[in-house]
Amino acid sequence: MTGIVVEVGPAIVRGPNHANAEWVSAGIEGIDDELTLIDERPIDVADVWRTVMHDVVAGSAETIVVVCPTWWASSRVDRIRDAASTVANDVVMMRRAQALSDRLSTVVEIAPEFVVVSLPGGDMQVVAHGDTDAVLAKIPMSTAVVVDGPEGVEGAGQLAAAIADRLRANGVTVTIADREWVRRCEDALPSREEARGADADSSTDRRGRGRAVFAGTLLSAAVLCGGFAARQDVHPSTASMPMTLLVEGRVGVMVPAQWVVERITTGPGSARVQVVSPDDADIAVHIAQSSLAPHHSHEQVAESLRSALREEPDGVFVDFNPSDRRADQPVMTYREIRADHHIAWVVLIDKSVRIAIGCQSAPGHEEAVREVCDQAIRSAHALF
Repeated sequence: MTGIVVEVGPAIVRGPNHANAEWVSAGIEGIDDELTLIDERPIDVADVWRTVMHDVVAGSAETIVVVCPTWWASSRVDRIRDAASTVANDVVMMRRAQALSDRLSTVVEIAPEFVVVSLPGGDMQVVAHGDTDAVLAKIPMSTAVVVDGPEGVEGAGQLAAAIADRLRANGVTVTIADREWVRRCEDALPSREEARGADADSSTDRRGRGRAVFAGTLLSAAVLCGGFAARQDVHPSTASMPMTLLVEGRVGVMVPAQWVVERITTGPGSARVQVVSPDDADIAVHIAQSSLAPHHSHEQVAESLRSALREEPDGVFVDFNPSDRRADQPVMTYREIRADHHIAWVVLIDKSVRIAIGCQSAPGHEEAVREVCDQAIRSAHALF
């Protein structure tokens, strides 16, 4: 099959041809928005990305493998996929950690403000950008490591070298990612039949002429560079559905890759992120966060939360438990009762951040979101 690889984000777009640098910059900076400014003119961000993809592939291609940052939200990946689908018959979306891993290695991916550590089993952790000790603490010394310092990320090359030096001093086999992984992706392009057979998140004729195939997340890859392959079920169970890392503010959480991310800043309740099932609007995960004073104890947070719940109308927030356990973690829990849905809230503390995760479902159907919520609770952590 004839095809090409296009690297998109976090700071550049790279493929066989060049796109206008100003349009690339505007597309990346405005990827979460509907409009951006170019030459002081408002332009639809979707149009910017269609133009960038057209330029970088020189018109059209049979197949494109698009490699995006591992930590990008599914809404960003969808936007790039939609643009790529207008210039290719088949589009395979991949995360950088997929492209760089042989399924046995840990991938350390440097982002502009943090570092993502992707383990062979699929778990991911996020740590502060300058905390090399914290990065090393997340890496099993028994695995080989690929360190990825994407082009255009300020200081990525120096940080990648520093991490690699520390790991090698501990006897760990380290590879610093280079352009060789692009050739491996091109060599591993699937046939059209293989791509369609592995399609677990396809979008036929979505806003364009192409057919898009999502290669999955770290937990479930349809195509892995280097020759490894795995098949997703067309209808995966809740426990095995592909997950992706959502980074919001000071918090990182694993959420379903195919669910819709919405930011709620108005109406009742705290500002939060809401991750909603595309199949049932009653099923969602809510993520809220707030900063704590230094050395704030579990007991102090529990008492503060108890007092806040007392101020709410009777019967809305019930069953407060300051010393509960969920997903093998000590947490505080309570339930929010609404007419059309219930939310089981779980509150945990990491560093100086209070993280609240709400598990929403229709009354009496809490099991519908239980596995997804457990994964979110288990993975939730403060970045700094």
